[in-house]
This record gives sequence, C-alpha cells and structure tokens, in this order.
Amino acid sequence: PHQLFDPRNSLLSVMFDKDRSLFPAEEFSTVESLQLLESVGLQTKIDKDTFLKCAWIVEEEEDVVKAKVLLEYFAENFGEFYDNNQEFIQNLSQVRCVPAENDGEGTALYRFCDIAAPKDRHLCFRVMPVLLSSCAPPQVMFSRLEIVSPPPISVVLHQVRDLTEDEGSLDHWTYKHGSAEQVFSAIFSFLQDNFSDLSPRVKEVISERHIVPVGSSFVKASRLFFRLAKDLAPFFYEVPRAFGAYDVLLRQLGVRDSPKSGDYAISLVELKREIGAAKLNANELNSVIEVVNIAASEHQQSSDLSNEGIHAPDQSGRLISVRDLTQNDRPWLVHSGRIDVDLIHLVHPKLSKEMCNKLQIKSTSQKVIEVLDDDFILTKCQVSTKYAGVIHMLRNDIFADILHSLVPRDSGFEFRADAMKQFSVEEVEEIRTRFIIFDDSGNNAIDVTNKRAIEGPLCFIDKDIILLARLPIGLTPELAIATALCDKFHVQREHVAGIAAVLSSRTSHVPEVKKTMGLFEDQNNGELLRGEPGQPLVVTDLNLTEIKPLKTFKQGEIVAVPESDDSPELIYGTVSEIQDSAPMTRLRICVGVGMEKIFLSSQVYSLRGGSRSEEPSAHRQTHMVDVSRIDSTLLRQSSNVNESTLEDTMQQGRAEMTDVKKEEVLTAVQDLLKSADLSLNDDAQKMMDSNLALKEQLSLKMHEIKSLEKKSNKLSKQVLKGIDAFLCPITRDPMEDPVICCDGHTYEREAIEMWLRNNSRSPKTNQPLPSRELIPNHALRSSIEAMVELQEALKSFAGDS
Repeated sequence: PHQLFDPRNSLLSVMFDKDRSLFPAEEFSTVESLQLLESVGLQTKIDKDTFLKCAWIVEEEEDVVKAKVLLEYFAENFGEFYDNNQEFIQNLSQVRCVPAENDGEGTALYRFCDIAAPKDRHLCFRVMPVLLSSCAPPQVMFSRLEIVSPPPISVVLHQVRDLTEDEGSLDHWTYKHGSAEQVFSAIFSFLQDNFSDLSPRVKEVISERHIVPVGSSFVKASRLFFRLAKDLAPFFYEVPRAFGAYDVLLRQLGVRDSPKSGDYAISLVELKREIGAAKLNANELNSVIEVVNIAASEHQQSSDLSNEGIHAPDQSGRLISVRDLTQNDRPWLVHSGRIDVDLIHLVHPKLSKEMCNKLQIKSTSQKVIEVLDDDFILTKCQVSTKYAGVIHMLRNDIFADILHSLVPRDSGFEFRADAMKQFSVEEVEEIRTRFIIFDDSGNNAIDVTNKRAIEGPLCFIDKDIILLARLPIGLTPELAIATALCDKFHVQREHVAGIAAVLSSRTSHVPEVKKTMGLFEDQNNGELLRGEPGQPLVVTDLNLTEIKPLKTFKQGEIVAVPESDDSPELIYGTVSEIQDSAPMTRLRICVGVGMEKIFLSSQVYSLRGGSRSEEPSAHRQTHMVDVSRIDSTLLRQSSNVNESTLEDTMQQGRAEMTDVKKEEVLTAVQDLLKSADLSLNDDAQKMMDSNLALKEQLSLKMHEIKSLEKKSNKLSKQVLKGIDAFLCPITRDPMEDPVICCDGHTYEREAIEMWLRNNSRSPKTNQPLPSRELIPNHALRSSIEAMVELQEALKSFAGDS
C-alpha cells in the first residue's frame, strides 16, 4: 500500500490520471477500505519526491491545466516545502512546469528561472513570460527558485524599446492588464530608482527616444513641460498627472518647467526632421502656425539676426525654412499660371503679413524679377501717334508726383521721377517674359517661369520703353499701362483704375480726376509705423521730444535716438536693457529688427506725455518745442535704417554695457550746456568732479549691499530646496499638512487625497495600498514650520540690509 496514492487527494488524482495502477483497485475505493489502507501505509499526502514526480509529468505532457493545479497547490502549501534542503528547490527550479503568459502568445510552460513575477508584469510583459497570479509562490521563495524580482535593468530597457518601437502612436494598445499610463508609471518608478546605474550612453538614448505616453502618442521628454499656458501639440505637451511623482526621472530625461526662448524654433526643426516632405494635417497646421507666431515674436526681440533655425508651412502645408519662403504679394502671377509654384515656396495663407515681416520673409516683389525672354524676338507694329497723349502725361511732373505719393513708405523702393521723363510707348505683336528669383546672397538665380504658360503680359516696362501687346476687346491701353506702372513702382493695384483715368485725361483735369479716384497717399502710413524701431519720427512726436539725462527709463519704452553719429535725424527706438547704475545711465536701444545700439541717457530723447501738453492759445504763451530750431533734416522721408553704423556691434555680438564713468558724465553735462551756449568754469568743474567721485564710491557700496541681498535670497531659496524630506513626492513642493500613508511615505494631504480618489496604488512604490487611512505627521510638520520661519528670517535680513 505504501506505493499507492490516495484517490481522495485531488492533486494526485489529476496528476496521475493516466496511470490508474498507482491507485487502489476499484473494489478498495470505499471509504472504509481507504481508511484501512491509510492505516497500513497508503500515501495520502504529497511529499517532495511526489511533488517532483508531478512536475516531471507536467513537463512531459506539456499540460497547462495540470501545471496550474500543481503550482496553485505549491503556492497554498509552500510551508510544507520550505526548509533548508536546497536540493528539492534546485531540482524544481529546472523543471519546465510553470504556467506563464507570454504577451500575444497565450499561456505556456517555463522554468522558474525564465519567468517574471506577477507584480513585475508591467515592467517586462513584452519580453518575458509572466507567472500567473494564482500560481505565484510567496516572495520569500523567489531567490531559491531563481525568480529575479524586479527584473534586471536590461530586461526593462528591452521592454521600453519594444513598447516604443512604433513611437508615433498608441492606437493599437492591446495589453489587457493595464493602460499605457499604468505600465509606464511602473517603468518610470523603476527607472527613477535605478537611473544612476545606467551608463551615459544609455541615458542619452532614453532621452532621445519617444518614451512618454501622452494621449494616443509617445512623446520625447524634451517636448514635455510641467506647465504649459496653452495646448501646443504636437510640439509641446504638458506632463500627464499620472507621471507627476516621477519628476526627478523626467527632469533627468529633459523635461523642463516651461518652454524657454529658442525652444519653439528648435521644435520646428525637429518636426521637419521627423516628417520630411510630408504635408501637415489640419491640427498640426494650426499648432505650427501658433508656434511660428511665438518663434517670430522671439526672433524679432532677439539681437541674433539669423532665422536659419525657423521653419514655417508653405502653401501646400509642408514645413520649409523661412529663408526659402516667399510672401505672395502678387497673387495674380500665381493665378494666371505664369509662375511655376513647384519651383517657389509661397508661405501658407494662414501666416499673416505681420508674422512674415517679423521673420524677414521677403515678398515676390522683392525676390522675383520679371525680364524679357532673350529667346523671344519682339515683333514691333507700325509707329502710331495714338499714344502721344499717354506719353505726354507719363512725362508730366504732376503725374510723377501722383505716382510717387502712392508708393508705400515701407516698400524700400527708391522712386526716381527723372526716369519717367524718358518714357515712350511701343506697340508689339506679343510679349514674352521670364521670372527670375534670387537667393539671399544675390549671386544665384533660378528661373521660376511656368513653361506651360501660353500667354505673356499685355504690357511690360523695359527700362524706359513701355511695350504694349495687342489688347483684347474691353481692355484699354491706359489700363494695361497703369497695371504695368503699379507693378513697376510697387503701387497697390487698387489704384490701377485711378492711374488709368489720369493717363487718359488732360493736364487741366488731373486735380479733379485725382480727387474723384482717391489718388492720395495713405495718411495712415506714418501712424501705422509710428513707434516702430528704425522708423523716422512723425511730426507729432517730434514736438514732444525732450532730453532728460537723469530720467528713470522703463524697459520697452519708446524713445528717439540719432540715426547715426554723423546724422542729426531722429528715429524711433525701444529700450531693451537698462544699466543699474548711477543717475546717468547707459541704455541698450533696439533701433530695428534684431539691431541694437548703446547710448548714454544724455543722448536719448524721451517723449513728453501728450496729456500734459497745453492747448495752444492766442491769449497765453505756450511752451511747445519750437520746430524751427530743430534741423528740418530730422523729418526724413526714407524708412531705411542706416545699418552701417551698427555693423561692428551686430557682427561682434551683443556689446557689454559698462558702468558710466565720471568723465562721460562731465562730457555729457558740457555737451548739454554747450547746446544752450553755456559752459562750466574751473571751480564748478572741480566741484562736480569731486561730487561725482563721491557718488561713484556710494555706488560701489550699494553694489556690495545688493550683492549681500542676492546671496541672502539665494540662501533662503536653497534652505527648503535641499531638504527632500520636506517635499511632497507628488507635487514636489514643501508640505504644509504632511500625512503618512499606509505605504510608509509622507505626502501633502490635499495631493494624496486627490491621488487616492482615482488610484489604489502607492504613488511612490506603485504597490497596492491595503488601506486609504492617512495619519498626520506632526513631527515633520513642526520641522517644516521651523524651517519656514528660518527662511522668513533670512528674507527679513535681506530686506533690512
């Protein structure tokens, strides 16, 4: 009987179901018979040898059902097998009898040393089979069975690589045991604890990989921020709340608090590198426009003139470097099919003209030149006198003045009235032209003419000859010539009808035609450019200028400065930096897009408040500035900033702002007195020199005091920063109401309560929480309050000093 098994033991019945000879014969299967056999040696319990036999049967038959029954019995009765005898455990660990799930392949049998524990499922389910939870032995036996928990770093990194292989999308997430956020919360917790063990190369690879799940996509850490003012996906994302507890790891991977200057341009370059020549979808396009707008504003405020790193969408939705983009200010060339749009990158219509100007994107009128086709021979018609009236008007000074007044100030076009004196009109059979576009250097040209275009222009101005082709019915020569003149002199085409009316009228009727057709300079041009750095002062502001060397200027304040050292003409500028020094300061003034120059405050004209100006009256004396005493050349007509005076500064980078020396103050005072026909005598000069020396000494002492204040403030900020125990693991802010959770860690009450509403695991260890009870940590709270009082004392010291 000692060689027979008790059929009442369910495990034995299942394991040896194919060999009934191991059980008593059927006539001895009654309860009385089995009890009798038990008394004489029938095996009713499972010893270690019998258990190993069962394991070998499972391995031989590859029966997953039997494996589950066997391992569940082992888990429930592990005490019977837990002793100092290593031979049994070693033999069992090498038997392929452990049921484990392999992601996507169902359940199969493995050895203990080849599987992962259920609690580590999220860390390795893609690369290792995971033991079924019901079959898991107690953790105290893991090491004896050669179960490695948690899995090695190499296994977790392999899991990360497999999960993020399709780095662009999470649309096909099929893992049934948890969401992407739950899986990566476990991975981030593991990596945060073991990050110091990774090699620099591995850390770099992880940082460059799209590893953080956000929505339906994986995102690179460098595109994540803890705080974002607006949604800028797919460029920048806010860190999901689920990953807030892993800020230490995320910061090491490249996550920052908020975007800094330059991040926007870099993100555009990275997106271009990822998508190549692909077109943006509607969501991506809107986000790109938003980011380009921010990058453009930053570029305008920067002293770096290079816009090489900024990309923007062209009209087809492809990302193109702004150096290669062109504003479409002549849409009729595109609509007529005369320009090959595949050879020229026109900006997307959603990019405003203001945005393009900030990015210094040139327009078609600036980059594209129309020239006569050298391969086409003009066929001239018979000489006719029917254009004599038009030619007479073209050469008239009145017409030249009208045309000049219509040229926009900001076009940069230099109008020469004398050139119109030579204009003549020649009628030809047909006109053929080509369109040439130059790069930024002006040395390389590309022919962007649409070779498939059938028709050429009806009128073209070649130097001083106006070529006029045969016109279709309904189109007059005056309209054709007026259109060509508008394109030649950068006049808006809305004035074509008015110019044509002038060309067809007599000189005596021009004033009436001009008035009727509204051929006047836009009086708002000056006001639109008013205050823009580098633009000339309008009369209103010129009357409000005043010099106040001791004035306290504000950053961003609009001022007036001389255009150059040799020119008294005043242009607008904005204060970009103020030297924190003596009463007379040194100012960095923005005088154009990306152009800055340093001035003494005695050289800068401030604008007196218009609200304080008195109304002119015949009954009392006014104190307005006498314009006649100011050089009339200050009211200049050109809008081009003289950049040669800034060349050295811009080529060498941003110049340092040194302290104002007393010699410079004396020179400034003497210059101011000289302008009023006054001067300093020797005694006054010595007294002022002595006074300035004392002020310099006082200024040095003030610098020392401010240095002490900065050190004190820095120390007070570091007091709490360096003590990690005072920071909540969830919010990473100093705790005000610390409480202890059942995982043994302390959290801010409000943060952990919010966490527990939606989670049943520890935010620190990711282990299940047996209880949601929170216990106040009074000792830690007292320590934090004492440290806060110390910090306040340091701040008070800084303020008193």
